[in-house]
Amino acid sequence: MKKLLTISLFILLSSFIIAQQNPSFVCLQAGASFPVANFSGKELPDGGFALIGFSAALEGAWFFKPWIGVGASAGMNKQPVDVGYLGYEKLQDNPFLTDLRIRSDPHLSLSIYAGLFFQFPLVQKLSLTAKALGGLMYAQTPYQLYKAEYYLIGKNWYEITSSGDYEASFLIGAGLQYDCNDYIGFSIQSDFTYNNMDFGFNQSDGTVRTDVKTVSYINLRAGLVIKLGKSKSPTNGAS
Repeated sequence: MKKLLTISLFILLSSFIIAQQNPSFVCLQAGASFPVANFSGKELPDGGFALIGFSAALEGAWFFKPWIGVGASAGMNKQPVDVGYLGYEKLQDNPFLTDLRIRSDPHLSLSIYAGLFFQFPLVQKLSLTAKALGGLMYAQTPYQLYKAEYYLIGKNWYEITSSGDYEASFLIGAGLQYDCNDYIGFSIQSDFTYNNMDFGFNQSDGTVRTDVKTVSYINLRAGLVIKLGKSKSPTNGAS
């Protein structure tokens, strides 16, 4: 037990020292999220009818070498629903519907990842960054309220409640980082993820229907980088 504690303390101390010598950081990012694949599809039953939305993330990493480190990322995405196209497709799919209006919440996804971060100097103060991460995603379908009008029946209101699912997920990305000084920088990052989620819905007969839906998007975000230690650079080592 004492040996394990000694080794753990040595690793923590080594990590702290290394973090002061290499480009370790914390970064707060925000920007746009672009749905791709079936997530942005406009056809039933597989399309998600997702539109361009909002994305935010908090990332941090410590580097055990000047070019590679380990870290974590926590993110949130919201994509509105194209209710106009969704209503049109449902009208085409049901010959008894004569009119349909839909109010919808956005798609929501929350994620947390851990993995490898990379940084490669390009010119003075400008670096190429990359990451390859794995973790967990929680995705939630939107709550939707339908105002439908049926042939020979008339108007009817009904709702589709939201459903959520947790799945293993991955995130890969690349970007550019500009260092203003030894403490602050700015970044532009793009990352991608693709996930198949299983959403369960309670039906009127008491059974549960499971829909497999794609949640996939490309994020483009700008961020404020807070550097945890001065990075050693051969181009400005005398400064």
